Amino acid sequence: MPSSTPSGAESVRAAARAATVNDAIEAWAVFEQFFVLSYRTGEGSPMLVVELSIPSAAALGISPDSAASDPGTFARLLHPDDRDRVLAEHWEAAAAGEALVSEYRMVGLGGNVLWIYDKAVPVPDVGGTTTLRGHCLDITPRRDIEARPVQAGEHLDSAVSNIPGAVYLCACDEAGTIKFFSVQIEDLVGYPASDFIENKVRTYDSVIHPEDLPYVVAEVNEAVERGAPYSLEYRVIHVSGEPRWVAEHGRPVFGPDGKPRWTAGMILDITRQKAAQKSRELFERQSRRQTLHDSLTGLPTRVLFRESLTHAIAEASESGVELAVFAMNLDRFKEVNDTLGRETGDGLLREVANRLRSVLREGDSVARLESDEFAVLVPEASRAQALEVMHRVRGAIDPPFEVEGLALHVEASIGIACFPRDGYDADSLLRCADTAMYVAKDTKLGHAFYDASVDTRASKRLALIGELRRAIDEDELVLHYQPKLAVRSGRVLGVEALVRWQDPERGLVMPDEFIPAARETSIIKAVTQRVLELAARQWRAWADEGRSLPVAVNLSKRDLVDPGLPGEIAALLSRWRMPATVLKLEVTEASIFNDPHSTEDVLERLGAMGLRLSVDDFGTGCASLASLRRLPIDEIKIDGSFVSAMSAREEDEIIVRSMIELAHNLGLSVVAEGVEKRAVIERLAELGCDVAQGYYLSRPVPPEELAIWLDQHPDSGAAVPRKRKFREEPVGENLASA
Repeated sequence: MPSSTPSGAESVRAAARAATVNDAIEAWAVFEQFFVLSYRTGEGSPMLVVELSIPSAAALGISPDSAASDPGTFARLLHPDDRDRVLAEHWEAAAAGEALVSEYRMVGLGGNVLWIYDKAVPVPDVGGTTTLRGHCLDITPRRDIEARPVQAGEHLDSAVSNIPGAVYLCACDEAGTIKFFSVQIEDLVGYPASDFIENKVRTYDSVIHPEDLPYVVAEVNEAVERGAPYSLEYRVIHVSGEPRWVAEHGRPVFGPDGKPRWTAGMILDITRQKAAQKSRELFERQSRRQTLHDSLTGLPTRVLFRESLTHAIAEASESGVELAVFAMNLDRFKEVNDTLGRETGDGLLREVANRLRSVLREGDSVARLESDEFAVLVPEASRAQALEVMHRVRGAIDPPFEVEGLALHVEASIGIACFPRDGYDADSLLRCADTAMYVAKDTKLGHAFYDASVDTRASKRLALIGELRRAIDEDELVLHYQPKLAVRSGRVLGVEALVRWQDPERGLVMPDEFIPAARETSIIKAVTQRVLELAARQWRAWADEGRSLPVAVNLSKRDLVDPGLPGEIAALLSRWRMPATVLKLEVTEASIFNDPHSTEDVLERLGAMGLRLSVDDFGTGCASLASLRRLPIDEIKIDGSFVSAMSAREEDEIIVRSMIELAHNLGLSVVAEGVEKRAVIERLAELGCDVAQGYYLSRPVPPEELAIWLDQHPDSGAAVPRKRKFREEPVGENLASA
């Protein structure tokens, strides 16, 4: 709202901006505070009320239901002196397919008059006709200011005291003289409104950020010249020196001579919204990069590698050349992780990635698919050339790796698949290379080309599924429980149930050895049912002992598309006399968006039952927090790969902080997984994280050991324990159950 005098804006620019749908009606704060109703109409058709706000319904003396069902409601609300004009200009705009901005009066209960700001846009339909759709805002306070600028004073201060922004009236003179400013301006810039009245102490231009002032001046002057409303966002400088973002919405007011007399409007503080938007955009960029590039090694992920492979196959098909794909797995890497710790394991993976980069040919590419599995793309390569590259890769892996002062010797199993002999698409080649890798591992040969005649992986998987069915029938599945603690108080908030297979011959089998195979078949449903049953039974045992301990259980993508799941869980809760509020269901991003329609239906039904829903491993998939808003999600769990690297990698801390802030903005609680150091949990407390879970607090333990841990752990108000109190069983990176 700088000095506003008509300036010769270029006609082309004015015409372009006149067509831009960007004014006060689209400002969220104005819309929420002053929304009256929305409507639709067509040429010669009644103006039908689509939505009516509850406060406006009371003020106008009508009900939302009757307004929507009665086609004559809108016309009856119009002031008799304005009715013919308003109806005619709306029908004309609909006939011409043009946007419309209008101001007029409505008459409410007891003859109360409301001034309406109406903005409508044409929406063509498939039949070729045009519907005009619009929204109405209550601008009565602003009209009061325009009508009585000289007597503004205390009366207008009172009239606008509850408006969530600074209301102003500014003369269209060279100085941009302020005639009225509501007291809210002091909240925005730190100077009292009296400083600005008649430009007594300072002008409003003086508090606009110098970089934004030319833009603000140009926009307001152009709107005044066109006689149109204006809506813009810019920065002001608070008396403290702090820049703040504001949204200004106003319009010119013309005198009897047709010349602009005032600009009147409102200025809203949108600093928090801008900060949230910036954080959201940063998170989305980082999330996209995380989807395509592994944060630990910087290598492409499976998603990006598959895209590159698909492109390379298309080029090879066109030019008639061959290519090769390697799948490489580090042998006994799990032992490094379990014996020396995850940080050492991460350091080893980084060094492996660096060596692989250094020995590949120009045009070759390497990716980290998961954990200790890598893939290499060798374009334009015959079988002999692929073998040559494979030997270079093995030569890079053979020398010992220096990690944290330790010399680590690792070996690799490499499977090779060739196009076009072994497959014609990316998925087929990756599967064949993966199969060949397991052959290399099983035969101890170090490498193997894919051979369909010795593809034994499928038969092994079938054998495993058969054993798992027997294990379920013979009650060999058991649950270990990992506590979740409030980050600030250290209070135990619940546990996560994690499945194990107590095999009579092999001992305790970890989930990463059987759950991936189970997920590929319908047996995962039986696993989930068994885990839910065991968890509910254990909860009842704890409840009978006087322990209040909510339990979380993992679901698979197959579970989420099963329409019978909500009914089965309802029966389970009834059978064990278990309140829905103490059972939390954890689902992954990939599971949610595998079949969005079916998944959303099941999640809605589960949420309606009172069950709490959590998104597990958040940040490892393609979902955004915004995409989760329509689902009944209560919580996100930040993947441990981000959390464990916080203290060493600034970009991971930025990602964690962004996730926490954005989740809280959406009303979600946040759990940090993979907490392995005290420094990490202390930093999580500073970032405002709600709940922590990880080996630093406790590994997953059997129920009887958890009972001892709970007895020794204070309920609240104490720091998290410094020492683990139980044996550290070998646990793989993938602790998810189903």
